Amino acid sequence: MATKLHEETFNTLQHTKHRVNENIAPSLFPTADELNDTEYWLFSDLYNLFGEQYMGTPNKIPDTFLSTINFSEFNKLPATNPDGEKRAPDYHAFYSGHMATFFNDYTLKSPRGTIEKRGAMDAKFTRYACWKILHPWTHTLFAQLYFMTPDATFAELYNASYKYSRIYQRAELAEYNKTINGIANRHHANMREFNASLHRAFFYSTDHHAIMDAYNLTGNILDHMGLLSLSARKSALYRTIRKWDTNKNMSFRQFTNLLYNELVDARVKMIQDTGRAPERDISKQSIQQITRELQQRERAFVNKFAYQHLRQG
Repeated sequence: MATKLHEETFNTLQHTKHRVNENIAPSLFPTADELNDTEYWLFSDLYNLFGEQYMGTPNKIPDTFLSTINFSEFNKLPATNPDGEKRAPDYHAFYSGHMATFFNDYTLKSPRGTIEKRGAMDAKFTRYACWKILHPWTHTLFAQLYFMTPDATFAELYNASYKYSRIYQRAELAEYNKTINGIANRHHANMREFNASLHRAFFYSTDHHAIMDAYNLTGNILDHMGLLSLSARKSALYRTIRKWDTNKNMSFRQFTNLLYNELVDARVKMIQDTGRAPERDISKQSIQQITRELQQRERAFVNKFAYQHLRQG
């Protein structure tokens, strides 16, 4: 289900989008500047949407961008992209082609309150630059997809973000599984039976192999779980680990009972909240498949939009 945050992000980015040539009157024989319709967003607008954690501070805009785009990435770009567009002649031109600072008057919104800026540094960021800044942060996936996918509708972006969020939920679940299995290993548990019991708790005694057979799937069932079930299972493991860490007198038997009950509770809550049981939230596409798909989309985006520029070199 789409959230107000997704809607706010989409609407704000749509309303604050600019084009390099938006204020240039067309002539009979258009110049390169007149034809340059590269889209860009202002640092000040992005700051108010995403915050300092992702965008940095106004006095360090160049440093923030420099930390996200390095020479090795520029150097890996082919000299010409599939559309026949040429790469910037050097790293400096590439860097300055995607970010242009200027002085501006604007208002910043922060947890500390509203800050009025007069004659302060602001910047224009291309679509590629915006994506690069947000790319390290998994929780900005919806916005990343917005920048990666020009002309996409809100519904298309939301569905894509829902789909690819499985990748990050699965990675976080894997880390919690390592911790859980580490505790079990240290207490000499039968790991096969231990993990089978976790599946029985979460899938309500349904054999997870039977679930995979029903969907005609092979491999690890965790790699085919949907976003809802991944999130529910991850939350159960997180709560169990937190209670184990804070109760030094807990026995391993108490730990396994707690873990079992947390998984059962997570299952029940998921059904109550969504009307769907974990065994009904199975995807035919594995995590590995959608990871490759997302990587292909990112490469296609870079091969087109890394070659745009705010100004002529």
